[in-house]
Amino acid sequence: MERYHVYHKKYKEACRVLKPKILGDRSNFVLYLCFTFEIMKEQTLKHILDVGMQLMLEKGYNKLGINEVLDTAEIPKGSFYYYFKSKEDFGLKVIQYYSANTLQFVKQHLEDKSKDPRARLIDFFEGMKPIYQEKAYKEGCLLGNCSLELSDQAESFRNLVSNELNQWQSAIEACITEGQKSGSIKSGETAKDLANFILNSWEGALLRMKASKNPESYNNFVYFLDKYMI
Repeated sequence: MERYHVYHKKYKEACRVLKPKILGDRSNFVLYLCFTFEIMKEQTLKHILDVGMQLMLEKGYNKLGINEVLDTAEIPKGSFYYYFKSKEDFGLKVIQYYSANTLQFVKQHLEDKSKDPRARLIDFFEGMKPIYQEKAYKEGCLLGNCSLELSDQAESFRNLVSNELNQWQSAIEACITEGQKSGSIKSGETAKDLANFILNSWEGALLRMKASKNPESYNNFVYFLDKYMI
């Protein structure tokens, strides 16, 4: 909610600066209206997705009602249905949003040319520890959570989660391929098989972490990744 108000404040400031310039020429009045409307649309959608992502991490999809989303986001029902056709459409868009943000974060670390590829992988997974700790090990990964909860419930969710996980795997595979070429990653396994194993191990460790509410399974995964996998 706080983030939404920050975005709204930035929007108002942009309008304050641009309005005199645009309205100085009456022919640009429509342009100004379009600009303000598009900015508000984008910010409102992002706000709803942020709220939905957090609620789905905490409660899952099935236990989450639309009214709870409306109350938490502080939006009317009409605004919700302006952006989403149904609860299923909302859930799918939240998953896409979560995955896109996570993939961007993964690539930011795994494509960091200031480190060798092996160090990037280890540092990335080590760096996730305080993030999980901050959430008291309760949330895990939304893709993993939805895979368990929704894969047998709707084909649309199963296909989306599978496709998003494949993108994560590709990012890991690219880093491993680079590391094998440079010699920093010594494993003789194919980059594809190794990336698949690392992703599956990561997701499995997060499910165990969430179930036990302690980091032992995740710490074990990072230890074996460093010691034996790569």
